Amino acid sequence: MNRRHNRMTNVGRKLVMFLGFLFIFVGYILAYEKGLPLLDRAKASKTWPTVEGVVLESRVESHRSSNSSSSTYSPHVVYRYQVEGKDFEGETVWFGNDVSTSDRSMSEETIRKYPVKQNITVYYDPADHAIAVLEPGVFKTTYFFYLFGWLFLGLGILMASSILFRSLIRLFRGGANMQTSAESAG
Repeated sequence: MNRRHNRMTNVGRKLVMFLGFLFIFVGYILAYEKGLPLLDRAKASKTWPTVEGVVLESRVESHRSSNSSSSTYSPHVVYRYQVEGKDFEGETVWFGNDVSTSDRSMSEETIRKYPVKQNITVYYDPADHAIAVLEPGVFKTTYFFYLFGWLFLGLGILMASSILFRSLIRLFRGGANMQTSAESAG
């Protein structure tokens, strides 16, 4: 019985350790490969040059997962602009607007600002003209991937470090018990 318990405990520890490192990996990708570049781009966009553009599409998109009865919504705005004689199309209203929420009115408010055929001001990245935004700067939703990534990182670090910490304690206790046994035998 004790052997089986030890085997199950070892399997549980390995699973928690694996999940911890998986959470760390996913958290890193979300925070530092997606979130931080998005934040940097949003901050930089306030100083980008501008051109005139026109809205081509403007609608609220509804998203429903297969296992949920509720929907989430996001604004979908497509616009065309021209830089140095070359046409580009963009879909970014603000950096972080691709986050869906259950509040449809937020998306409706966004598309009301950008009706089809409306002339608009487009802020474009001078280093990559294909990257553009209608509302420059950082918004609450711009932080989503960065903060969500740190949530995963934190959970992963807690999971992995708790197993490592317990292993170290067992290792030191085992060494202390062996030393005590050797002293009593001597």
